[in-house]
Amino acid sequence: MKGQAFRQGVAGLFPGYFALVMATGIVSVASALLGMALIARLLLIVNLVAYVVLWALTLFRLLAFWPRVWADLTDHSRGPGFFTAVAGTCVLGSQLIVVGGAPQIARWLWLLGALLWLLIMYTFFAAVTVRAEKPPIERGLNGAWLLAIVATQSVAVLATLLALEQEAWRATLLFVGLC
Repeated sequence: MKGQAFRQGVAGLFPGYFALVMATGIVSVASALLGMALIARLLLIVNLVAYVVLWALTLFRLLAFWPRVWADLTDHSRGPGFFTAVAGTCVLGSQLIVVGGAPQIARWLWLLGALLWLLIMYTFFAAVTVRAEKPPIERGLNGAWLLAIVATQSVAVLATLLALEQEAWRATLLFVGLC
């Protein structure tokens, strides 16, 4: 019975749960900038655990419940939640630079975030644009669509932070961040 409940929970996993990582990372970075190093580090540990758990659940969901994931990604109301995976990934990367002093890991998170941004941005918007039957605008659009902007900004911010750490790639990272 427990296994079945777990599977049902994962099958219906809300795509926006990476907002936990995004918000925790933002508070952690702010704490570090305000001189509250202990709080910033504790939140970094919490965020690393949350990020790994959420990815484990997401990967399991992708493998076991692909049709439901696709339905969510192409849905007007649930689809924008996937942008939190981009924002969470890049905010965690920013957190690792500012709080954890680990730009090497942040570089990999930026690459993952940029790849996720490309996949989610073009898949979601293409799917909801070309769909023959669309909901009325008052039901089809909501504030969650602004997560596309937040995700884009998180990729740009992490690129800028990495540019400060990577002199050899500075111009390229700043250009990509600007774009």
